[in-house]
Amino acid sequence: MKTKWTLIGFCLFTVAVIAAAFIVIRQTPPPAQVGLRQRFQVKGVVRGLKADDKTILIEHGDIPDFMPAMIMPFSVKDPALLRGLQPGDHVRFELVVTKEDSWISRIEKAAGPAEETAQGGARTDSMRPAVEEPHEIEIGRMVPDFALTDQNGHVIHLRDYRGRAVLLTFVYTRCPLPDYCPLMSKNFASLQERLGKAFAGRFHLLTISFDPEHDTPEVLKRYAAVFTQDESTWTFAAGTTRQVERVASQFGLVYLPEAGSFTHDLRTALISPDGRLIHVWRSNVWTPYEVQRRVGEVLQPEQKSPPLVSANAIPKPL
Repeated sequence: MKTKWTLIGFCLFTVAVIAAAFIVIRQTPPPAQVGLRQRFQVKGVVRGLKADDKTILIEHGDIPDFMPAMIMPFSVKDPALLRGLQPGDHVRFELVVTKEDSWISRIEKAAGPAEETAQGGARTDSMRPAVEEPHEIEIGRMVPDFALTDQNGHVIHLRDYRGRAVLLTFVYTRCPLPDYCPLMSKNFASLQERLGKAFAGRFHLLTISFDPEHDTPEVLKRYAAVFTQDESTWTFAAGTTRQVERVASQFGLVYLPEAGSFTHDLRTALISPDGRLIHVWRSNVWTPYEVQRRVGEVLQPEQKSPPLVSANAIPKPL
């Protein structure tokens, strides 16, 4: 009898182990879901090609579950994809989005929309407001002071950070592309850690939103908490529409509201402790290591070699 119950117990234990293993297997995501890439099939009209040969500006339709219709710059891995394309071309393209990046994997010309009739006329670039490159501060010039409101509702001035190297960048918190505003904030998080170890107390980071109507101090406070717990060296700020426009124009940032979102490029700037503009990065290809090196050059300039002393000038021993 004892052997019988032992055998039954062993069988029940085996069944329980198999069931548990089955549950674990069912709950483990298949390999295809790890590092998932989202792919979107999109139609649009080319509005511009940037000089780097890897960026194309496209006015696209609504991308369900991802992005509303707007004009947006997109990157490509292979510049050859953009050969032969011109502003005004209708295109179909595949947009690939990962957690860290986004790019066009393929693109081809397409026929224009059938609803464009002779009566209505085809839409042209001249029917959109022109976006002109604003005047920028020249490298080496003093950056004029400006006032904004930070994530705690306090008024800040650029002059508040005099005596420290200042790195500033521009974002808006609703930006959907991982290699645009979110990348700028992730890079700044890395810089805060790097610079804190190398130049403690000698730098400050400033992230400025160009979407002040949405990015209130409360919104910026929540956004800041995603990237940092240390507000002593990193400030998130916005202001009135006019204040933000003034600051953006100083660094040549171009942004255009588009149905709750923005078409925009990128600017990240380094300002010296005495308030001079040292460098402006105009894309998203910079790395925290590169910027840290430039900050080091500002805070630790190479010391001049001591003057050479002629052998005849060296006093001879008595």
